Amino acid sequence: MWPEVLREALRDGRRGLLGWMVGVTLYVLLILAFYPSIKNDPAVTEVMQKLPAALRSLFGEDFSTPAGYVGGRLFSLMPVLLTLFAALSGSALIAGAEARGLLEWPLAQPLPRGALLAGRALALLVMLLGLGFVLFLSTWALGQVFQAPLPAARVLQTAALHTLGAWVFGALALAVGAATGRPGLASAVGAGLGIGLVVLHTLSGQVPALQDVAWLNPWHAALAEAPLRHAVGGAPLLVCLLLGGVWVLLAAPFFQNRDVGR
Repeated sequence: MWPEVLREALRDGRRGLLGWMVGVTLYVLLILAFYPSIKNDPAVTEVMQKLPAALRSLFGEDFSTPAGYVGGRLFSLMPVLLTLFAALSGSALIAGAEARGLLEWPLAQPLPRGALLAGRALALLVMLLGLGFVLFLSTWALGQVFQAPLPAARVLQTAALHTLGAWVFGALALAVGAATGRPGLASAVGAGLGIGLVVLHTLSGQVPALQDVAWLNPWHAALAEAPLRHAVGGAPLLVCLLLGGVWVLLAAPFFQNRDVGR
């Protein structure tokens, strides 16, 4: 029964996932298609250097190299997009299914609620990894096409860090939805906190008071290094993966004892 839980959750989220995969690919295409026209233009770098420090920390200053351009124009906004997908998908897997009356049949099966929650959390992680793989593949392949070649290993690690950073907040949305049965609240908490902490992570490089507590921000683990420029160890990936799992574990007793659908 447990593999069936995973298959069912993936089947329910397949249509939305395919739409996001297409959207991410088109976004990557749009961003990288402009690179050949600006990579040798010194005026672009000059304009970027005149921007406020907060914006330079978000978008970068060097658009003349593939790593600088891809990191500044493409991956700077990926945490927001991936967090939105993760939070919306996470809230839909338990609370959203409950609101649509689709959770009654799975709960009627001889399967513990904890296993159902774990199966749907795994489904969320699989969907996020699928979207992250599309991000990696499209960035690496289109980079070869549009004169922005980057090592596949660096692109893969960057996409993985962004994806698992979003997993933290998708798992939070799943956990809040499982604990409360309220999909709107779940998606708002996951997306709002995830995007808000992206902003704080960006500002932490400019605000001394935020630098001292930056390590508390889950995005610090995912985004503090620059994997497009140099190799990063596996510790940040493990931290993000485990933190998302902690949210699910904390929600399990609430989901176990709650009157679902009432």
